[in-house]
Amino acid sequence: MTFYTHTTNLSTKGHAHLQMSSLRFPQLELRLPVADDAEALLHLFSDSRNVQYDKSCDGLDSAFAIDGLINQWQDVGHPLERANVVIVVDGELVGTGGIGWIGHRKSDNILYGDAGIMIDTDYRGKGYAYEALCMIIDHGFRVLGMEEVHVACVDANRALKGLMNVKLGFEATPTQDQLFGNEWIWRITKEMWHKSRHSPERHSNTGV
Repeated sequence: MTFYTHTTNLSTKGHAHLQMSSLRFPQLELRLPVADDAEALLHLFSDSRNVQYDKSCDGLDSAFAIDGLINQWQDVGHPLERANVVIVVDGELVGTGGIGWIGHRKSDNILYGDAGIMIDTDYRGKGYAYEALCMIIDHGFRVLGMEEVHVACVDANRALKGLMNVKLGFEATPTQDQLFGNEWIWRITKEMWHKSRHSPERHSNTGV
């Protein structure tokens, strides 16, 4: 059983491809960005309602910065360093997400990634954020081979806290992220995910 399909090739340098399509929301697609996404991305990152709680978005308010971001996200790195995607609904770019950093933990050599999601304010409350984040997390475990996926945010980010605490039901722990100022982190292991109702085996029909 699955709730999305994907085509993934992140191993061919210069020709990376990643596309995920929701089966529950046929209009919802996650994919690597392309040059033609620049205008929509600039609009997305220029809206303070979308980025006010995410310091990683600082400086993404010019065409030059957006072009650089697209080039960075298209170059996933070898070994794999990131899997950032844009979120598209009915052909319109409405958000970004994915796993922005991938690496091995020094203490036990476990492969883990830092996941995130940002949906345009006008598209919240429709179930897209929940569905897209479930796709991202599941893809990280099942396709990219991770043992843990982390999600973090500042305390003021009520939308993401609600999504993680209430909708996904995972428990956060306090953190002190000096780079992005994050105050809460959710550490999801592969075992936790597979046992949750959000995994393909137990995926419910409930969205936000």
